[in-house]
Amino acid sequence: MLAGPYATVAVALVLLLLPAPAPAAAEETPPPDCDASSAYAPNSTFQANLNLLAAALPANASASPAGFATFAAGAAPDQANGLALCRGDANASTCAACVAAAFRDAQQACPLDKGVTVYRDACVLRFAGRQFLDFLREDQWLISELVPAILTDSARSVNASDAWFNAAVTGTLTALVDRAAAATNATRKYFATGEMDFHPKLYGLAQCAPDLTPAQCQGCLRNLQKVVVSARFLSGRPPSNSAFVVWCSLRYSVSPIYDGRAMLQLAAPPEPPPSATLTPPSSGRKRSAAGISAGIACFVVLMLILLVFFFRRFRRRIKAAENGEHSLKKVGRAQCTIFDLPTLQEATEHFSEKNKLGAGGFGTVYKGILSDGQEIAVKKLLERAGSGLDQLHNEMRVLAELQHKNLVGLQGFCSHQNDTLLVYEYIKNGSLDNILFDDSKGNALNWEQQYNIIHGIAKGILYLHEDSSMRIIHRDLKSSNILLDDNMEPKIADFGLARLLGEGHTHSRTTRVVGTFGYMAPEYAWSGSVSPKIDIFSFGVLILEIVTRRSNCSSDDHTTVNLLTDVWDHWTKRTVSQMLHPSLDEFARTQALRCIHIGLLCVQPEPDNRPDISAVVFMLTRDSMELQPPSQPAFFFGRESPSASRSDGQRSYVYDRSGFILEQGISVNEVTLSELYPR
Repeated sequence: MLAGPYATVAVALVLLLLPAPAPAAAEETPPPDCDASSAYAPNSTFQANLNLLAAALPANASASPAGFATFAAGAAPDQANGLALCRGDANASTCAACVAAAFRDAQQACPLDKGVTVYRDACVLRFAGRQFLDFLREDQWLISELVPAILTDSARSVNASDAWFNAAVTGTLTALVDRAAAATNATRKYFATGEMDFHPKLYGLAQCAPDLTPAQCQGCLRNLQKVVVSARFLSGRPPSNSAFVVWCSLRYSVSPIYDGRAMLQLAAPPEPPPSATLTPPSSGRKRSAAGISAGIACFVVLMLILLVFFFRRFRRRIKAAENGEHSLKKVGRAQCTIFDLPTLQEATEHFSEKNKLGAGGFGTVYKGILSDGQEIAVKKLLERAGSGLDQLHNEMRVLAELQHKNLVGLQGFCSHQNDTLLVYEYIKNGSLDNILFDDSKGNALNWEQQYNIIHGIAKGILYLHEDSSMRIIHRDLKSSNILLDDNMEPKIADFGLARLLGEGHTHSRTTRVVGTFGYMAPEYAWSGSVSPKIDIFSFGVLILEIVTRRSNCSSDDHTTVNLLTDVWDHWTKRTVSQMLHPSLDEFARTQALRCIHIGLLCVQPEPDNRPDISAVVFMLTRDSMELQPPSQPAFFFGRESPSASRSDGQRSYVYDRSGFILEQGISVNEVTLSELYPR
């Protein structure tokens, strides 16, 4: 009984000792990624189209010189769209077998899901009920929306110094990315393999889908490289790391991960010098003399360092006392500037009322102009942030690193006694509410701009929730916290302030509710429950406000309760188009109605019934994606009895004119009733 296992081990040892590398062995891969937002029924038209796709893609991919194929079976709304990409060194039979096996994996792991992505060692497969290749269009391509699947062998560790190993991995991946993205052949087969003469040897592989442009391929791979070489995934010197997205993949391993000879032969980086050298054996007197000399040298160096430190500190204080000028300091990789208070006082004319841009739940904002002419916006927080200056510095370093085109750029901060001030880039067009709800400005936004604002806000939230270095829940999304730049591109302001101010929140609840009634999710307003879904609710209110050009927080018409109630009334009566601007053409009207549909899905009373922000982005950009019918939104009540308790078993929350919650009714059995979906 033991002979078989011992024989297997012996054979494996012999193979390892052979000079030629073994063929690429199948590695573990991430589990299939199931998109459960849409499903199909057994024996449906979509399943028939999916069967056609499963029959066509393996053959098409294996017949392609680049091992790549796309196919669409059937017609919308039951169209099945697919993509298959085989590893660049896979032969035709391996490619076809891998894609066919990937279809079987998808059916087993994600039964009846319309969208699935499968990563296998020799291929990647994606199919969906919506078009996804349009993501490659220049106006749609956004690397920050690519969330990679990472597979790390963290159970083992390479026997080398951290610095040397990190340099070897970084050098290998950099060379592979440059080689793969430089493909100039007609098939655009973006594929590269490499072998570094490290100890042990490092094998690497990089690949992109041929439909990408060279710039897109390089950007996609650089994004994966940044993740793979980050401290999170390279810590502990793992012997293998693999990063996958549909459009590209990047891997390294101490074992071969491709067939044949490497395309690149790389020399190992020089080994860093050891931190200390050993003294050769000698007589006791020499060792004693050397020890005394080393001690004296260390003492002298330490004293010099201390003298330089105190001299610089003393000089800085003298200069500040004589001139009242403090040099600005840069903190962290994001170059977050620490401003002194006199600089900001001078820039804002001592925070004069004429420079006041607005006020909110976190503080007051002033316009300022620095001595070099740069325009800034300075927010004076209402209370001191965090628990100590060191914590404030750390928080600001992290927040300053959050860079996205739909976030207002945080440039620095000032902490002076009990005052904390944040310095942002100045956005000339001001906040969305001033343009959207100001009748004196007329129809300042056309529909294309309104739609781009909705889409841009969604992408900013997606970055905060899923793509940034830390998850940020905004907690105060509203029209006055959305700023518009010169091109009417939206920028989310005040992100991270709830975290920065230390609002006492634990894992899921907060001891103090901050935000604006009218945008607050019911579970947050009532019990302080914090999750990404409270931002989804606020975003839903924003969508309805942008489409209808009406505020949910106030109204001059006292017969109107709130915007959510009016929208739902029109929705159930199939008259919601009456809330749209009459100037919209047929296409814009269809798009606006879809946005209202998405907005209603976002303001559902129960958090679990609201979509994630990634699903919202897909809903906004993929018109073929089928939307679920919405049910009655939160904060809805009939006009005849605004404060009447609900009899249908749903939770009922009511806002009054002052902006506070008047009532919450909770039924015993929590039964909900469905509303008919207007067609």
